[in-house]
Amino acid sequence: MPGVFMCANAFDIAKNSRAKSSCWLLLRHRSATYVVAKASRSTITKARQKDNPLTIGIVSVMTETLRLLGVGRDRYQAVAATPPKNRPLRHGDVAGLMRRITADFKQAYLVTGVLDDSIYDPDCFFADPTVAFSGVDLWKRNLALLVPFLEQPLVELRDIRRLGRNDEGAEVVRAEWRLQTLLRLPWRPLIDIDGATEYTLNPESNRVVRHVESWGVSGTQALLQMLRPSRSSSSSSSSNNNNNSSKR
Repeated sequence: MPGVFMCANAFDIAKNSRAKSSCWLLLRHRSATYVVAKASRSTITKARQKDNPLTIGIVSVMTETLRLLGVGRDRYQAVAATPPKNRPLRHGDVAGLMRRITADFKQAYLVTGVLDDSIYDPDCFFADPTVAFSGVDLWKRNLALLVPFLEQPLVELRDIRRLGRNDEGAEVVRAEWRLQTLLRLPWRPLIDIDGATEYTLNPESNRVVRHVESWGVSGTQALLQMLRPSRSSSSSSSSNNNNNSSKR
């Protein structure tokens, strides 16, 4: 029953364009029930270990509800229709893959969903501290929901390096980044997250088959950032109050 009420709340959110922006983190991914069998449980647990079941449940229900309502459909179709710009990399060209990941960061792919398809396996596994799923197409679809609701988004790539081979013999690349954006809400909350992404490559195709994020804060803490007014919002509110007082 609680899920029913959550879906009703999601419907109310979807009707209000400003309120939709408050769900920016919830829109990034679809329900965790869509994880494919090849994704091991240990990996999912590791990616989500910072969050409690309530947060994970909220993310799953809200994201799936908004997807069913068709939010962001037009943008997704535009992004999905864009043909790949680059050819697949040759076998073993990890340096080339790192250059393409760096280029993706320059177009803020973590919030826009605009990435280089040539370096990802179509069934790539994506995970963060709240959800996990498979498919580049699904990644694009969920991130297409974000763009209208972000104000001055900034994704800063701080470091990218090659970690070498994991226990299974696959190459792993790690990128460290910082994401900042204001949300289009009356109090203009600031989302500020330090994070890292590990990219695991398929040795045969030299494509990313695992894209696993870790954050400096839990998903719950990230959601709570949306409740705090930014300094610019506070300053604007004080200025408006002073102007109103002077008019009196």
